[in-house]
Amino acid sequence: MDSMELAVCAGSTVFFQAVFQVVANGKDPEKFKLKSIYVSHLHCMIAISSCLLYWCTQSVSVMAPEFMVEGPTDPALANWMRRTISFSVGYFINDLAMMLIHTDMYESDMVAHHIIIGGFFFLGLLDRCCTSYHFLFLIEELSTPFLNLRWQYRTQKDSPVYKFSQTAFAVLFFLSRIMIGTGIVWVSGCKMLPGYIMAQPSRLRQVHLTMQFVACTLSRGLNLFWFSKIVKIVMRGGTKVYIDENKME
Repeated sequence: MDSMELAVCAGSTVFFQAVFQVVANGKDPEKFKLKSIYVSHLHCMIAISSCLLYWCTQSVSVMAPEFMVEGPTDPALANWMRRTISFSVGYFINDLAMMLIHTDMYESDMVAHHIIIGGFFFLGLLDRCCTSYHFLFLIEELSTPFLNLRWQYRTQKDSPVYKFSQTAFAVLFFLSRIMIGTGIVWVSGCKMLPGYIMAQPSRLRQVHLTMQFVACTLSRGLNLFWFSKIVKIVMRGGTKVYIDENKME
């Protein structure tokens, strides 16, 4: 982890905390949850844009372990990935701290998600490994803005914004987290990483890469758990895609 990546990570943490303190200072009893949502919108806008721009303009070798573990050979492209990840680590640090401090925001599955994802993103930066995996997994945040909008419009469930958001959330969750993140990126890792890990000359490197793979697998379990909730709620609603956030708790 170089000085610029450390600066981006620390600066991101401070930046998101400053935004958290400034926005949504009203009488809403759930104002801390609302603050978290505004911060999440901002993180998604920057991180998703960076990830999508890379996916659309650069070559992505999902089946090449050297690319997925060591990152692009072009220093500029490697910096693009690593600094985006550093930015997201700062967001995870701030959001995790706020969830632990403010009970209105606390959700056990989200705490687990932030510890697993944020922790292993940071370890990957330190050991300069798996950056491509971490960067490409940011595409899974595509569904997050619509999850946030559903909560913001939870008292207006007949509004076009709420209806569109709940449908977009379900569709994008399936496409980004199940089809791409799990069906393409994780499954390809299952096929190529074991041999690549065992070929590493350092036992410490083997252990770290194995831990990264285990963390990735655990995050797949969280995604499948959340998706099972979505499916159950959709099934209860018949042909109408209706997701009741109270049942998602």
